Amino acid sequence: MKRVAIFGTHGAAKTTLVYKLATYYKMNDKNVTVIHETARQSPFPINTDTVYQTTLFVVASQLQKELQAEAQGFEIAISDRALSDAFIYINNLKRNNTLTKTLEAFCFEWLTQYDALIYLEPTEGFAITADGVRAADSAYQVVIRDDFRNLVEKMEKEFDGKLNIIKAESNQIFDENQCSELIDQINRSIHEQTRHIHMV
Repeated sequence: MKRVAIFGTHGAAKTTLVYKLATYYKMNDKNVTVIHETARQSPFPINTDTVYQTTLFVVASQLQKELQAEAQGFEIAISDRALSDAFIYINNLKRNNTLTKTLEAFCFEWLTQYDALIYLEPTEGFAITADGVRAADSAYQVVIRDDFRNLVEKMEKEFDGKLNIIKAESNQIFDENQCSELIDQINRSIHEQTRHIHMV
């Protein structure tokens, strides 16, 4: 099974790209499934109120869904967030916990299981859509974006080009031509034998 994860700060058009990518594969007769952002189903607080139980719940739920997709024989699984995303939020609040710190190392290594990691950033001036779940504070969005930038730098350094990372911005998702080019790039990259670091 090919695993694709779309990750980055909240309000970066990740979910929109997830659905566009899934539609592309469905239209090409691929057996594809979408793994929705598990934080939205968390019974524990999220965003600036995140607690360590939130992190454990999100990671356990997403890992279970990814493994179920593999067991069910899907050709492609597209995840709204990578398994390691949850730690960005808890670590930003400096609420470190022995359990979450131990699990974080596992989830960082799990990044190698993804055939493509699409890192999205909100284009400057791109407004967050308030939906009653995601944090609508633009300053908080920028702080989390910077933490994701640091994560990507760490991924590139420690895995030394072995991860297929594709970088894009939210404005590309809403431009039909640019989005089509991005989807084509994603599709080509997950079928390459050798993984590289991709730059858009």
